[in-house]
Amino acid sequence: MKKKLLIRIFFTFMLTAVLIIGGLGLLVHSLKPDHELSPVAEKNAIFYLSGLQQKLNGSLSEEGIQNLYKDLNLYARVEGFEPLADRQGLPTFAQIEKEDEHYSKKMAVGKHRNYFFAELKGALPRTAWFISADEIPRGFAFPFVAVAGFIFLILIMSFLTIRWMMSPIKVLMTGVKRISMGDLKYRIKTRQGGEFQVLGEAFNRMADGLEKMVAAKEQLLRDVSHELRSPLTRVGVAVDLMKDEAIKESIKEDLRKMEGLVAEILESYRLREGASSLKKSSTDLSELVFHVVEDYKDTAPGVKFEGAANASVLIDPMQIERVLRNLIENATKYTKPHASATLVTLTQNKNGWVLKVKDDGIGISEKDLPHIFEPFYRADSARSPGKSGFGLGLAIAKTIVEAHGGHMSVQSRLGQGSEFIVHLSED
Repeated sequence: MKKKLLIRIFFTFMLTAVLIIGGLGLLVHSLKPDHELSPVAEKNAIFYLSGLQQKLNGSLSEEGIQNLYKDLNLYARVEGFEPLADRQGLPTFAQIEKEDEHYSKKMAVGKHRNYFFAELKGALPRTAWFISADEIPRGFAFPFVAVAGFIFLILIMSFLTIRWMMSPIKVLMTGVKRISMGDLKYRIKTRQGGEFQVLGEAFNRMADGLEKMVAAKEQLLRDVSHELRSPLTRVGVAVDLMKDEAIKESIKEDLRKMEGLVAEILESYRLREGASSLKKSSTDLSELVFHVVEDYKDTAPGVKFEGAANASVLIDPMQIERVLRNLIENATKYTKPHASATLVTLTQNKNGWVLKVKDDGIGISEKDLPHIFEPFYRADSARSPGKSGFGLGLAIAKTIVEAHGGHMSVQSRLGQGSEFIVHLSED
């Protein structure tokens, strides 16, 4: 398949090259003819010049010569009438002989300054015919313009043809991008047949397989999480009956972590159902953020809030509060010693409200940045002692925001802090 595509592109370029070279050949030929005129061109030119000579001989006078110019726009230097030609500024016979291009043995043809000339050798009286370059019709004087236009048209047609041939690649690239972003339901459609049709069908089969595999994995994880709840409850009851308080407390702490993990897994899948799982109400987002920030005002390095008032938004307040608390707690957890306070801002733009949480923490490396919203993914810096978590917080936060019809992003550099940005529409 790959070889066939390359062969098609190769022959397309070959055809384009042949047409361009042929066009350039015509262009060069139009600017400079062959060293000798073809017999047909020479015969026609001699016939035309002989007719002019006969017409001139029929009225051989200054007035007749001037009338020829009026009728045909042709100047003439005629032997015996040299003063008239000199007054008109025409080249002399000596100059003509010097500028003769020797395209023909029977004619003198060439150009001197601004005049093209032709002389029928042996004609009596000796006569040289001239036409000013300014008086030649533009299409005749510059045939290369038409040739250049033809070449340009060929280039445009070749470009459009190759672009049409390669357009399915853009469709495939879009599909790869959508799949890599997690849109496993995306399928590509190609209007062309042949190799691209086969490739498109293979891509769609791959996407079907990925979607089924991920769905099966998620269903397994969900089922396992549900099934874990009952054993964990029974273990908790049994632990309460233990007498050794130290061991009992250690086991119960582990159980709480496991129960928290199960709860977060189930919650993340519930939120993926979208807006139908939310309990929306008209909420003053500014007031909600203010109250959340107040809860962390005594937590090092501190949290400050700057934002607009009366930010009425249709949201699920409990879920948006959950997002904000997750971001603030992450900022506090990964802060640097003597860092500046975490800054929470709320602003409005034409698309809705923008909530930002900016910290002066350890930052996120370029390697980890594309993956931090993936479930169970934890950056290397988050694995250090004292940094507990399951890697679900940001994934759930992003799911909550997207369930509201918004989107969430992050800007960060290692060692220079992070800024999480939440975009929410007004309705």
